[in-house]
Amino acid sequence: MVKIRYAAILLLTFLSATVSAEGFKFITMSDSRGPYNGVNDSVLTKIVNHILKTQKGVKFLIFAGDMVNGHENNPELTFNELMHWKEVMKPVYESPDFVWPKIWPVVGNHEIRHRKDEDNFRKAFPDVFANGPDDERGLSYSFDFGNSHFIIVNTDRWYYGDPDDTTDDRRDWHYVKHLDWLEKELSAAKKRGAKHIFVFSHEMAFPTGGHLRDGLPNLTRNLVLPLDSTRIWYLERRNKFWELLKKYNVDAHICGHEHLYARQSVDGVYEIITGSSGAPLYEFNPRYRENPDTVYPGEEMSYGKAVKYYQVLKYNYGPGKNSQASENFFGLKAFNYTVYDVQDDYVLVETYGGFLKEGTHNILGTEIKLIDKFYINKN
Repeated sequence: MVKIRYAAILLLTFLSATVSAEGFKFITMSDSRGPYNGVNDSVLTKIVNHILKTQKGVKFLIFAGDMVNGHENNPELTFNELMHWKEVMKPVYESPDFVWPKIWPVVGNHEIRHRKDEDNFRKAFPDVFANGPDDERGLSYSFDFGNSHFIIVNTDRWYYGDPDDTTDDRRDWHYVKHLDWLEKELSAAKKRGAKHIFVFSHEMAFPTGGHLRDGLPNLTRNLVLPLDSTRIWYLERRNKFWELLKKYNVDAHICGHEHLYARQSVDGVYEIITGSSGAPLYEFNPRYRENPDTVYPGEEMSYGKAVKYYQVLKYNYGPGKNSQASENFFGLKAFNYTVYDVQDDYVLVETYGGFLKEGTHNILGTEIKLIDKFYINKN
């Protein structure tokens, strides 16, 4: 009874904040996995300290997945890694300035590597709303805060053919299953008069760097043209997802998976990738060079091999092009977090980050500072 009453008080406190809030701030970050019990403690701790020291007035933080490495054969270790991650994030959880539940989690592909991992995720993060689709309770959910609606969608599920047959299950990832639920959320938010809508997932709609082969298009590592029916299915699913965001004038799709910072507006909707608070940093999609068949250090594939991906994805490629979905693309190879100052008719987006120590791929070598600033203008 005490536990239920305490939860009710927390919920009432949160909902009261949503009613009284006008302008407010929130933070996004993702991908902190690393070598210390599944977490890059060093980088994540420095980012957390920078947030608490410099960012005043922030109400909550949304973490877009891949907190930990996870384990394919030992879900107990994955759960222990999540507990360790929460310990590293303890200063945020204990901050009196953040409101319940302080951190809203998003499922990443590294959290779901075993048939027991979905339940482990729910166990690790019990303080989220269970208002998503029936088979994604605690994994997909939504909430209102101030003048805005927030929707978290799961892009990395687990498939159960026969729940009693451990050979008939597998990862079920790289897509949004419940597009119908997403549209109902978007439509209802618009009818309630939400000024801003933000959609979150771990995986991105438009690959920008180390994951050209997957994300929501899920074209696979060795793409063969013409596309087979499976590749067409994933691509069409991605397109339907983005059409919904456009239809309901979503401010931004905010995600991780790519270990870098990137933003671009595609058909009027921003995709913002706040993709590393400790995970090894990636290079961006290969651009046209004099030797197109050379795989340059850190890149996933050569430019020559990437061209067929760009053709399918309708990217800007060729001499002088950026090999991305939009010509307004901006990105930096940096550890990062992003602050959103939400007002009625605009959102000020500021990203803070630091760069690699030379000769490494997951060690922060510079001070954390402002690295990008732009506005999402609703008018």
